[in-house]
Amino acid sequence: MNFFGHALIAQRDEATRGSIRAEFVLGAMLPDFAAMLRTRPPLATLAPLVGGISFHHRTDDAFHGSNSFLEFSRQASSFLNERGVSRGTARAVAHVGVELLLDAAFARESGVNEAYLSAIACALTEPVHGSIRWHSGDARERFQQLCHNLHQRGRFQENPESELVAQRLQRILADRPRLAMDDRSLLVVREWVESARSQITTGAPQLLREVEQRLYLAR
Repeated sequence: MNFFGHALIAQRDEATRGSIRAEFVLGAMLPDFAAMLRTRPPLATLAPLVGGISFHHRTDDAFHGSNSFLEFSRQASSFLNERGVSRGTARAVAHVGVELLLDAAFARESGVNEAYLSAIACALTEPVHGSIRWHSGDARERFQQLCHNLHQRGRFQENPESELVAQRLQRILADRPRLAMDDRSLLVVREWVESARSQITTGAPQLLREVEQRLYLAR
């Protein structure tokens, strides 16, 4: 699950308790932000951040083991393999690509963009970013720049163009020689995005229910 999906699940979990803490939602996204910065996940001293980080890991376990996600990924792998995309690239796209299409579906959920942007905004305040302990010297500054860029970008799109989704996947995998897409694979991935978008959008609410049930049962 990508950071935006984590923001949604965290927001929904917080809503059951009557209030949504921006710091908790931010904590639920922090491990993914660390991966984007290519550094180790940070430590935190603020209790809602600590709780959010723990919630991130439980959510990932629930999401990656959900029947809905596994079936979306299986179908994507089959589609790509049947059209000549290499096994490694197909598996990577079937994982990350499904997550990107889920992000677009999640953007339709009530209140998620507001919770996401509030979390990003709170990361730029001194009390919050001062309580995050990064392991590498420049990670603090790079994290602040990332949050600034995300805040400037604003709301997640509900229906990004298929070409943009495919190009983003190409960029994500570009520095992994065994997974990188050539031009032909890019065309096939764009075709997959077109064919899978509707099913993933329709199935997103069921996936959310399944993840939340798995989270509840794991408590």
